[in-house]
Amino acid sequence: MGKKVFALVLALALVTPAFAYSDVPQDSVLKPEIESAAQYGLMNGFTDGTFGYSQSITRAQFATVLVRMFGWDTVLPASSSYSDLSTDSYYFPYIESALAHDTFDAGTNFRPGDAITRAEMAEMLVRALGLKSAAALVRQTWKGQAAACRFSLPFTDVSGDSAGYIYVAYSIGMTNGTSATTFSPNATATRGQAAAMLVRIYEKINRDTTFNHAFYAISSYSQLGLSDEMDAVSVGWSRMNWDGAAASLATTSANGNEYCIPSGYSEVTDYLSSRGIAVNLSVFMDTSGGLQGMLASDAGRTQAVEQIVNELTVTYNAIGRNPYSGVTIDFEGLRSAQREDFTSFLTQLSTELKAMGKTLSVCVSPVLVTGSYYDGYDYAAIGNLADQVILMAYDYDTRDLSGYLGTEYYKTAVPAPIDQVWASLKAIADTDTGVGDLSKVSLGFSAKQVAWQIDENGKLLSGTPVYPSKETVSKRLAQADTVTGWSSEYQMPYAIYRTEDGSRYFLWYENREAVEVALNAAKSLGVTGISLWRLGTIPDDALWGW
Repeated sequence: MGKKVFALVLALALVTPAFAYSDVPQDSVLKPEIESAAQYGLMNGFTDGTFGYSQSITRAQFATVLVRMFGWDTVLPASSSYSDLSTDSYYFPYIESALAHDTFDAGTNFRPGDAITRAEMAEMLVRALGLKSAAALVRQTWKGQAAACRFSLPFTDVSGDSAGYIYVAYSIGMTNGTSATTFSPNATATRGQAAAMLVRIYEKINRDTTFNHAFYAISSYSQLGLSDEMDAVSVGWSRMNWDGAAASLATTSANGNEYCIPSGYSEVTDYLSSRGIAVNLSVFMDTSGGLQGMLASDAGRTQAVEQIVNELTVTYNAIGRNPYSGVTIDFEGLRSAQREDFTSFLTQLSTELKAMGKTLSVCVSPVLVTGSYYDGYDYAAIGNLADQVILMAYDYDTRDLSGYLGTEYYKTAVPAPIDQVWASLKAIADTDTGVGDLSKVSLGFSAKQVAWQIDENGKLLSGTPVYPSKETVSKRLAQADTVTGWSSEYQMPYAIYRTEDGSRYFLWYENREAVEVALNAAKSLGVTGISLWRLGTIPDDALWGW
């Protein structure tokens, strides 16, 4: 059982008295969720002992529940953002807080007393989850016939701007609709129905992570202690190579190989084994090492399997044993032409590992809705063969913007934009083409920070990014002249800072809020494992909330 990563604590029914509302029928299928909504502190009954079971829930009430659900601090601005919302209203601080978190748009009227429609509920919840751009991505793909099939709704009464929000809400299990083919977007919902919808999502996103994994590779020793929170650690101590005739597994630093067994490795293996943390050998390979050629060769695949199996039998002299419980395959850059060959390789390797009592973990690239991507990973087949599947939903940013000097295009070069992360999660959770057992899937997180040099007007000066260390980022964020902000579109924080020589940089970085949004998206789709790339790079100040 994995250790909990985020301290998002559920109220426990075991220590909370039962809630008996006089207007909730004893045989109502909604009764358990209504009681849970009260136990979790999401919804309260009325002073007369009723819940308002059959009453329509208002827009103000729904916004209030969302603020409680996500634990947002309430805000009290001097004046109201809406002409029909009094600063004396009980709901005033909740509506203002929800507005500050982009749950709905600013405008003249909020209509706080109006019964909320089902379409409005879907939009508010999806935006509260930080998935507004995911809904926009769905709408965008529906405009192109080729991609439309990726996001299909069974409802015939859904159209317009709300359709994307309804799709996302439907995909995470907020509602199944009012019938097999209708959503009834303009219908209202009762407080009882709203309680059931929100409790379902609340319980999903507040689940413990079930499997926690991290990579230990270059410069990871400083954060070896963070592995205490892990169920398994993959050590990046090998690299597969193919010279056109033979496959070889390199584990030393010869020929500049950085994926090598370090001196003093025994301290790492002893630390992990003494804590019962599984140690996997991570095997890296990419196209520069001849990946396509090796996979295309029957002999090459067999040789690669033999090389890996042999490494699992070698006695490591400093510890007098072999340290590995399994293997993590990190073969990067595969396209559709290599899909069958990669699956064949994994089939051979899986058979050998099972005979040895070893586990198999496989890293896979994420699906992109727009543009080309590395589509050589058969999620369904890999899910059947592997014990764990690591979705590397990061590194979406470009490495070269030399063609965009003098522009602000760098603002789109986001390492892990939430719409793409959500789309990749949706693909790997697909019931037909995804991993069948989602308990095997871990969402990958990277602490990568990317900065671009800009001029005084915010225009790009250099097309080459820099990657500041966690220590540098912490230092820059602490500077008095640093300006920080939050992208509601990408659900990531950014900063603009100066270096000692006066140079100005725009920085995308990860923080607790960004990680929480992505993890909530994963949990809402049934993915409850996490994988960190990599120890040694995780910011160790209060900004990071693993």
